[in-house]
Amino acid sequence: MSVLNENISLKIRGVHCMTWEKSSVSVAPRPYCALVYRCSGKATLYHDNLIANTEQGDVFYMPANYAYKADYPEKNEILVIHFESDSRAEMENFKLQNAPSVLWLFQKLYAIWEQKDEGYYYYALATMCEIMESISRQQIQKLSTETVKAFEEAVKYMEQKFTDTQFSVQDVVKKAHMSSTYFRKLFLQKFNTTPAKYILLKRMSYAEKLLSGGQYSVKEAAQLSGFSDEKYFSRAVKKEYGVPPSKLYCKV
Repeated sequence: MSVLNENISLKIRGVHCMTWEKSSVSVAPRPYCALVYRCSGKATLYHDNLIANTEQGDVFYMPANYAYKADYPEKNEILVIHFESDSRAEMENFKLQNAPSVLWLFQKLYAIWEQKDEGYYYYALATMCEIMESISRQQIQKLSTETVKAFEEAVKYMEQKFTDTQFSVQDVVKKAHMSSTYFRKLFLQKFNTTPAKYILLKRMSYAEKLLSGGQYSVKEAAQLSGFSDEKYFSRAVKKEYGVPPSKLYCKV
């Protein structure tokens, strides 16, 4: 579970600006959570078997009651919100699409907390909710961008491997790191056909080029195009074009 959860409760305990030099420290459990914007520097944090890296421009979440170790290889400056919450999320680092916008909100919150004008707490709480909303929105945008990139890489992989007789749609799905149902949905939207049909047509088109040169038999062309079974290749061609390969490619 992520701390970016609409069902969690929040109670701010403090907002601070902190700076320290290169160091390695062990931190005892604290009764509050921390949401950190790293203005400069970087860190590696360890809790049990979990390891997290965070650097300038990232937002890092540390749950309450966590004992952890931290390595700071250089000077660090952070803006941090200490707060109480019923969240059960693990420590988590957020890479931002638009870090300056989130930094501005952290700075705004820090100023509100320092000035403590009338009604400041509610203004501070509203600003913290703005911070979490912005991080959540950016994570969704990032996920969308990464999904498109993964899909495009998978299609490129398909173009490279379709002549392999052992290659299948499942290999493409694994390459995309998404469910077969979701990949098929994206594929239909882009190519107006299924991945299996697309691969079949690619193989038949490639076989046509091989046969048109007159250097390969039907069996050879089928194998070189990714068909492990000559009979299946002949049936596929006849179903698609109405004639067997030997008559479709008259040069052979």
